[in-house]
Amino acid sequence: MKFGVFLPNGSNGYVLSEAIKPYVPTYAHQKAIALEAEKQGLSFALPMIKFKGFGGATGYWDHCMEPFTLIGALAAVTKTLNFIPTVALLALHPAYTARILATLSNISEGRVGLNVVTGWNRNEYTQMDLWPGAAFYKERYDYAAEYLAVLEDLWTTGHCDRKSKYWNLEDCHCFPTPEHPIPIVSAGQSPAGIKFCNDHADRRFVFGHPDVLDELEQRLKSGSRANYGTYILMHLIVEETDAKAKQVGEEIIRRADTVAISNMISSAQLDTNKGGSSEKHAASLGKSMEEGNPAFSIIPVVHGSAPTVAAKLDEIAERTGADGFMFSWNDFESGIRTFGQDVLPRLNCG
Repeated sequence: MKFGVFLPNGSNGYVLSEAIKPYVPTYAHQKAIALEAEKQGLSFALPMIKFKGFGGATGYWDHCMEPFTLIGALAAVTKTLNFIPTVALLALHPAYTARILATLSNISEGRVGLNVVTGWNRNEYTQMDLWPGAAFYKERYDYAAEYLAVLEDLWTTGHCDRKSKYWNLEDCHCFPTPEHPIPIVSAGQSPAGIKFCNDHADRRFVFGHPDVLDELEQRLKSGSRANYGTYILMHLIVEETDAKAKQVGEEIIRRADTVAISNMISSAQLDTNKGGSSEKHAASLGKSMEEGNPAFSIIPVVHGSAPTVAAKLDEIAERTGADGFMFSWNDFESGIRTFGQDVLPRLNCG
């Protein structure tokens, strides 16, 4: 069982609420989080990418540090922590991504993977004149599969000849090739996204919504294991008592940044794919903490005292057969410290 941190390299992390003091990401903050995660025995850290935030009173995600540059710096000051930077496929040519990852693999001595994001927020890409058109919503996983084929060619042989609907590469080079495997990660939630994971991913991240946990439980009972590792995304609130943790979470929802949430949902509704995370954003209003309220970026919350949180995580791990968890927190440094010192020692699944 592996545990990781969803790095808050976008402003305010993953909480859209005035109950949390707004902050902009800095390298000093990300470095402190990474070092604390390594100290507490966490396995990996994943930074996202956002090119245009959602505003509101908190300026949610209006600031975002670029993940590849960030990981290059963090890899140089850590020894054991693995990193999974996110690539927004429309923003980077695959030949350039291949070279970036080969370089990061060298810097980190193999402690790097790649989180593949196809892109559902049209407004992020239209501002840069990178949006291919409405058809991309339906084609995006075909695009992603071919993107990965280019990466595979360049990482294994150092060159690629590929003529297709999306690229025309003629003896394209990428040297040096990486000396270590680069795992592919995806958080595809829709049927098309899940098929993409089945075909291409080494790990899949899923939001720990009740329906998703039920699906994982049924898969475990049926004995049909996926050919990739499954990691569950949760938000942790650990306090001295169960009542205090619930109170903190409810206050975050009560003071939710409704403008930022509205902007996020409006963007998600542009995606015509069914069953994915964008659809869950649109349906999240009024949901409880446990179900994935939009004040927590629809990330389900596990809350309570340290013994309660440990028991809840053990129950989820046992019923789903998950390979690990990725967490976000209200305050990442103190949250990681509390997890490492008070929750992790109580876990049977750890």
